[in-house]
Parts: sequence; structure tokens; C-alpha cells
Amino acid sequence: GYLARLSRQHTTAVAGFDLTFSPVKSVSTLWAVADLPTAAAVERAHHAAVADALAFIEAHALYSRLGSGGVRQVDVRGLIGAAFTHRDSRAGDPDLHTHVAVANKVQTVDGRWLAIDGRVLYKANVAASEVYNTQLERHLTEALGVRFTERPDTGTGRRPIRELDGIHPHLLQRWSTRRQTIEVRRSVLAQEFQARHGRPPTPIEQIGLAQQATLDTRDAKHAPRSLTEQRADWRAQALQVCGGTVGLDRMLGRVLHPQAGWRPENSDAVADAAWMEATAAAIVATVEGHRSTWQTWHLRAEAYRQARTATLTADAVEPLVDALVARAVGVHSVPVTHPTNDPISEPRVLRRRDGTSVYSVAGAQQFSSRRILDAEQRLVTLAGR
Repeated sequence: GYLARLSRQHTTAVAGFDLTFSPVKSVSTLWAVADLPTAAAVERAHHAAVADALAFIEAHALYSRLGSGGVRQVDVRGLIGAAFTHRDSRAGDPDLHTHVAVANKVQTVDGRWLAIDGRVLYKANVAASEVYNTQLERHLTEALGVRFTERPDTGTGRRPIRELDGIHPHLLQRWSTRRQTIEVRRSVLAQEFQARHGRPPTPIEQIGLAQQATLDTRDAKHAPRSLTEQRADWRAQALQVCGGTVGLDRMLGRVLHPQAGWRPENSDAVADAAWMEATAAAIVATVEGHRSTWQTWHLRAEAYRQARTATLTADAVEPLVDALVARAVGVHSVPVTHPTNDPISEPRVLRRRDGTSVYSVAGAQQFSSRRILDAEQRLVTLAGR
């Protein structure tokens, strides 16, 4: 019993989860300086994208656990949360974002109130973020006719960042004060780490340094301002950067009225059979460039990124992503973990709504690719030789 207690998985109880949904800086910029009807349309698109992301979490990542040691993962009725929309950053820059405080209590189908299975929620957080990003683009495109393009200054090894086309780059820089402060502090911490350990920090250690830099540079919140006061200050700052009213109006015209017939490279592809096959292969190729094994969460997150380049409505995104993930799993991926070959099939009462066993963890199956497995075999052969 003593050994069992020592080997038991350690858990940390939490009262809830903070889910934060924040658009790219160009969206907050348009919302801050556009006329009130346009700003309201941007905010509606933001709230719609948040709702889409929460619906994704409820459909794919929300479970609870029953039984000794929480061995059974069971369906629940839905999440309970409160959404708080903020308008600016601690530096006072426009930063439209929403915090959703999710209570760590869910109701099982049979009526019991239990804690959320945080394992799956944690695994799905990147995919949920990409749901928000993708749907925000679609909602804004449908409501305002704007276009998004990839930023040319995306860092090496990072996924491309898509911004609204036509926003003045100096204005984006002017309203990224908080990020710039964090980056300066992170650079200092990295230099100190190098001097102390005689080597650069690993990627995991870099994340820790970035989190420390965020806390080290966290100023006290400024005095509250009304939206009218904020918009007046932001317009004055935008006039300085854009060269007066004429420059600001010209920028807004470029954003809200993109050139007719203009198409950014690799954008607005038609989601036909050939595109589906090429995109599913590209999803796996991208994922295998960053990891040797993956789960459906990784494929789904990349599928949402790829879906942004196709011509489709917001309602068509989810079915398209489902089809891409199914093809990426069934055709281009190789399962490397398998369920036990138990000859006994669970009765319906021990299966979740999607037909999977309550004794399996949703999305836990690991996949790789034939290219990675072949490369691994070559290494093993060479090592034996």
C-alpha cells in the first residue's frame, strides 16, 4: 500500500480554468480606430469566434472521470463559464480579448457533479485557439470583406502569423508596447542563463524564461477609462503614426475595400478533392517536421490553419477540418499505439456518445508517418552494423 501511494499519479486540484481568446494585433487596431458600426462588427465577429471555440471544447474536449482512480472517462452535459471582455493591455494599447472563467464542475449524463478531466482540456488548448483564429478570419471576411495575409517577419521555425491586409505596420509596432517590453526582458534573462549554465536555454527553458519575463515586467493596472476616452486616445496616436486624418482614412480604405480581384499567394484555394488530398499530406508533413509522434489534436490544429486558405463560410470550416483530419489519420499517418486486443466488447452503457470505450482517453492514440518510421529503422540498422 505504501508503494502504491508513492507511485500514484500526483494531481493538483483547481477551482477553474482561464481560457483567453485574443485576436492578432491588426484586428484590435481596426476595432480601435474604425467608425463605430465597423468596430461593432469586429466585436461581433470576435464574440462569434469565441463561441465557436467554446463549442469545439464542449464537443471534443470536455469529459469527467468515474471509478477507482478515475479510470472511466465519461461524457458530460456541457461547461459552465463566465466571459469577461477586456479592451486594452496593461500598457494601455488596444487589445480586444476575452477571458472565459470555466468552473471546474461539470454534470455527467446521469446527473452527478464532478470535476473536469483536465488532461484532455490541456491537450486541446492549441486546437481550440486555432478554431478561434480561423473562425475569426471567416466571420470578419463575411461581415466586412477584409483580407488576411501572412506577416513577412514571422520568426524562423514558427507558424505564419496572418494579419489584416492594409494595416500600417508602424501602427502595429506602436501598439505592441507590452510585447516589446517582455521581449527585451526575455533577452536579458536568456543572456544570464547562458552565463550561468554555459549553454543556451532549451525550447522548454525558453518558455519558462518568457513566463518569468512576463511576470517581471507586469505593471500595475492603470486607472479605468471609458471606451470613448480610449478611442479618443487611440485615434490621436494613430493620427501621429499614419500622418494625419488623410493617412488614417487611406489606411482604413485599404483594409475595408481591398483591391478587386486581388488574391494573396496560396490563398482562397477551392476545397476540391485534389486540394483535400494535397492539404492532408501537407498537414502531416508540417507536423512531422516538429515531432516524431502526434495525436489528432496536433493534426486538427494544423488543419484549422490550412483551412484559412480555402474559400468557404464559417459554417463550412468544421466539416472541412473533420474531413482533413480523417484523411491525415487514415491515409498519411501510421498508428504506433494500439488498444489491447481484448476479445470482450464493452456494452453500450460503457461507451461514450461517439462509440468509444469509457476506458480509453479521448485523443490519446499516437501516430507517426512512414517516413519517420523508415528513418528510425535505418538508424537502428546502422547502429546494429
